[in-house]
Amino acid sequence: MLWSCLILMGGLPIDHIWSQGTEGAVATGDAAVYGADGSVVIPLTDELQCGLMIYTQGGGLTLRRGVYRNAFKIRWWGADLLLYKHPKEERITNPVYEDGRPYVYGKINAMYLFRVWKGGQKLHGEKLRKDAVRLSSLWRYGVTLGLLKPVYMEIGYPDIPYEYIATERYDPTDHFSSNIFGQAQWMYGLDELTVVPGLHASYALDFEYGTERHVQRTLTAGVAVDAFLVQPEIFATSFEQNSRAFVTLFATFELGSNWTR
Repeated sequence: MLWSCLILMGGLPIDHIWSQGTEGAVATGDAAVYGADGSVVIPLTDELQCGLMIYTQGGGLTLRRGVYRNAFKIRWWGADLLLYKHPKEERITNPVYEDGRPYVYGKINAMYLFRVWKGGQKLHGEKLRKDAVRLSSLWRYGVTLGLLKPVYMEIGYPDIPYEYIATERYDPTDHFSSNIFGQAQWMYGLDELTVVPGLHASYALDFEYGTERHVQRTLTAGVAVDAFLVQPEIFATSFEQNSRAFVTLFATFELGSNWTR
């Protein structure tokens, strides 16, 4: 009881709480909980995680690098690369040629989001045993670059039945369902990328459930906002309305490690 009072008055972090071992050895709270031999656990200083992100309009990859400010706070830097799917997308095929590749009628650009961000994490509940979960809140803010890649189609000429097929950049004023054989391969349009700058902000809950001190498995769930300076043109304006701001729900699964410098 005396030790507990002194600790509470001094405001010491959890990882530095002293406890009495079964044989009288003095150990940190972490070591006592995990059944260590009484040696002092050195506080962590760095963390690295990478994994997959899925969200209500697509998915992709995420990477983050963190530095521990103290036992309860982490400062983060990171990046995401995501495919954005417009909510009105509906893939169709050529009604006559079933071997044609599926395409989205009216979609003139495929959009990718490249985010570069910084943020912070606050620990709310530490793991008290190996099979428990560490709960944290995570917030991020930074820059989003919308990367627009033109859509190319395989166009049949002159009319059905086609005599030959040409690969052309999709133009809704010239290309119709009657002459679109299918969408061209993904690599077409990579040399014609258009960049649309914007801002990013997100907030999430972070659940870390790794059973080893230096190996992490993390699930994160939250909400994100991406807002652009100009309206990214995904669909032709005569087909669907485009937006400058996207609000999405997301979840990530990440693997990582932490260490002491």
